[in-house]
Amino acid sequence: MRNNRGVTLFETVAAMTLVAITAVSAMAAVGAELRTAEKARHTLEAEALATTRLDQLALLTDRELLSLPDTIAQGDFEAPLADYSWETTSAASNAQAGVYDVVVTVSWPTGRYTITSALYRRPAVPSAR
Repeated sequence: MRNNRGVTLFETVAAMTLVAITAVSAMAAVGAELRTAEKARHTLEAEALATTRLDQLALLTDRELLSLPDTIAQGDFEAPLADYSWETTSAASNAQAGVYDVVVTVSWPTGRYTITSALYRRPAVPSAR
């Protein structure tokens, strides 16, 4: 009697099925990781851009904060960040005199990032003449 120790067709198909399922699962996980990394990259860039815009707003006077110039209220970033745009709103706070509520939103084709802050401007003291 001969001892057949070869691999049957069923064993081959079963092994190939397991390899295929594992490969598809691994590719799906890699794809999800790439999407997460891309979203994180956009969010980090948008956060840095919004913080920079907020720093620029800190240099404005109280009159400029109440009526934002068009170049500060909204716009697009230059290359290589041309996919990003910003929108800024500012209003006097009802809570305290001299405080302005500022909102900066940075948008890109697949998302947006918003940062909110309060800026204080010392009320102008009329000069004695």
